[in-house]
Amino acid sequence: MWKLYKQEMKRILRTKSTLLLLAAALALSVFMSWVPVTYERYTYEDNGKEITLEGPEALALRKQMEAPSAGEVTPEKLAKGLSYYHTNLEIYDSFYNEDFPLNLKIQEIYPWWLLLQRLREANADPVSGMAPEYMEISDEDALAFYDRCQSHIADLMALEQKDNPAAQQIAVQMYEKVEPPFYYYPGYDTNMIEYEGIYLFLLMFLCILITAPVFCCEYQTGADDILRSTRHGRRTLALVKILAALSIGSAMFLPCMLLFQIISNSLSGWECRQTSMQILFSVVSLLDLNMGQLQNLIMLGGFLTLLASICFVLFLSASCKNTTMATGLTIASALLPTLFYMLIGGSLGSYLRVLLPSGGLGGSNALLYALADFEFLKVGPFSVWTPWLLLIVPALEIPLFLYLTVRTYCRRSM
Repeated sequence: MWKLYKQEMKRILRTKSTLLLLAAALALSVFMSWVPVTYERYTYEDNGKEITLEGPEALALRKQMEAPSAGEVTPEKLAKGLSYYHTNLEIYDSFYNEDFPLNLKIQEIYPWWLLLQRLREANADPVSGMAPEYMEISDEDALAFYDRCQSHIADLMALEQKDNPAAQQIAVQMYEKVEPPFYYYPGYDTNMIEYEGIYLFLLMFLCILITAPVFCCEYQTGADDILRSTRHGRRTLALVKILAALSIGSAMFLPCMLLFQIISNSLSGWECRQTSMQILFSVVSLLDLNMGQLQNLIMLGGFLTLLASICFVLFLSASCKNTTMATGLTIASALLPTLFYMLIGGSLGSYLRVLLPSGGLGGSNALLYALADFEFLKVGPFSVWTPWLLLIVPALEIPLFLYLTVRTYCRRSM
């Protein structure tokens, strides 16, 4: 079996399409980790002249200017930032006032903007869910920030899941495990982690394109009829092809994602991995994770989704008569979860997105967005937070589609 495995690996890796897709995956890991930094812009005044920096220079200056808010998010720090907002809004009335000096914005407003957004969120109206204006927030509200967070989760879930009391209770219980204080280190933002999600989808897409012809290409050429007549059993041949496909997929995924994270975190600063999820996404995000842990969880979810998708495509490849059909169905299987979630919506779209092997990767249906959301699905008598399903279902589908692949290949008539 080991000799067959090596031969199968050589066969797949020698094809031009495989080599091109492997090269594309590696190039995309560099490109996708770099792109978010190119969007950075920072404008300031120097001797009455506006100067705009872009890319890494802008990011470095932004980190420097936001340094006062870096580190532990304390109520006193929030109150200090709020006092700057109150003082300047009393003078200029609005941040968009043309008379508002740009350098004053940079020194007294910009360093605190993200923390004070979270302060507004924590003080949202319990009935309407609307966040108050900055002038409506008092120093006492800022000093009671973490207490406000605890009450806000119950208010928010009453709005988000008003017909599902069980989900409300589960969310409150989950949030009780989120331990204050939160931390914030400027440099890494939601745009950067969104690109990790996009890259995971592209990486999965390239992997399953390599997998699509594994079985059916030999059906098409007739080589499979010869292989079946040798002393090696059908089951052994099926297992060898499955093992080779999973090996190539894993060998593509792990180095490429490692390279992506090294570049991304090096550009933004490794200390940014300590930023709390509650600061970058929502103050009542349900998991007690920092950005480093969130990156790792998204990687884990992406790897499970990748393996489930490869296993599903192997089943398609074993079922199809030619590579054209297998490739078409493979592309459809990667895109359908996003289409279902966007076009159908509601519970049906969510269920379809969860059940399809590639449902944890894509657009708005991706695991990343589910982790920042408060969607619960009913599974029998239980309410389950969607991210748990996006992790559990692919893990269950891997052995299911492996079994179906072997069974389909072994039962195929010559």
